[in-house]
Amino acid sequence: MRGFPAQIMASCGRVSSTIVFLFLGGLQSVSAGPIYSVQVLGALTGTSSVGSINGSGNGVGYITNAAGDQVPVLLNGQTTALPGIGQANGINSTGMIVGTTYSNGSPMVTEWSGGNQISPGIAGYGTAINDSGQIAGGYITPGGQLNAFEYNGGTLINLGTLGGGWSSAYGINASGQIVGYSMTGAGVFAAFLSNGNSMTNLCPGCSSSSYAFGVNSNGTAVGSFVNSSGYLHASEYSDGNAIDLGTLGGFGSAAYGINDSGSVVGVSYLGDNSTQDAFLYSNNIMVDLNSLLPIASGWTISAAYGINNSGDIIGVGSLNGQTYAVALDPTLSGSANVVAANDPLPVPEPAPMFLTAGALLLFGVRFWHRRRSQITS
Repeated sequence: MRGFPAQIMASCGRVSSTIVFLFLGGLQSVSAGPIYSVQVLGALTGTSSVGSINGSGNGVGYITNAAGDQVPVLLNGQTTALPGIGQANGINSTGMIVGTTYSNGSPMVTEWSGGNQISPGIAGYGTAINDSGQIAGGYITPGGQLNAFEYNGGTLINLGTLGGGWSSAYGINASGQIVGYSMTGAGVFAAFLSNGNSMTNLCPGCSSSSYAFGVNSNGTAVGSFVNSSGYLHASEYSDGNAIDLGTLGGFGSAAYGINDSGSVVGVSYLGDNSTQDAFLYSNNIMVDLNSLLPIASGWTISAAYGINNSGDIIGVGSLNGQTYAVALDPTLSGSANVVAANDPLPVPEPAPMFLTAGALLLFGVRFWHRRRSQITS
């Protein structure tokens, strides 16, 4: 997994306990809704990461080989290495993949199609791709700064910044709306939305830093923000403010993906402030995804990074001491399964592959590992 930026680490705080909403037997019998089956997308070795998931349930990411090099991979039931040294971060419905490869330490935006490596000639980092083939990420300007970009039909568009010297994009939807975060003139990071020209601050009402990592076709963006207590919380952006999605009992969380139904996935600390679990946020409630697995499945899902419109979730899970990229499929009926819960879920306060320079998760090196260690200031 990837480490994340010092800027975010510095503003990050502590975290707390796990959540639940179902009880067994004589307590409270509640339908769990969908119960997720776990499908192995591929084994993860060494320092590794997973990225997005497409409509067919295929994912991308990277692993580390015996020489210590990052290897981009396609995750489709097995871990298939792609040409080059680097990371794969985004995949669309046609199977086109985007990411970053390195030559002599220099990053280049890279595409893979049919297993073949394609270079559009952009110095920088590719993070997301939509079904039209539009690419988003961060590119290294002639002046040596990193700026968010859109690449469309052979044309590179510099999306600029929100007044500071750094920005990068992390998500793009079907209509080409792009989200990410930028340094502002005031020296904090701010989540942005761009339609391919001007950049809009998604949270002008935020008193501290905010970040955006995913956007759905409705233009709803998710990410994380630093709340008034100084902790990073998963967020959804609306009307110039960050809606606090809460945590799984801890002080820190971050959201990475959202589908067109508004379901959000990400990672949160539990009450012990050291354990991180994947969450699903739906119907205004954040739920530990481990509570939505069949009882005694043996799996522990530590992180979720993307969700498609069928509700399939890509994340990282462990079973019998081995770590895997997994897809969680909502294929089992919840009515026949009751999931054990621990403590009642606190009501969330109203209010989530990826790079650095301002980085992302403020709460644990392991989080940022996963998606955003690529871009460094």
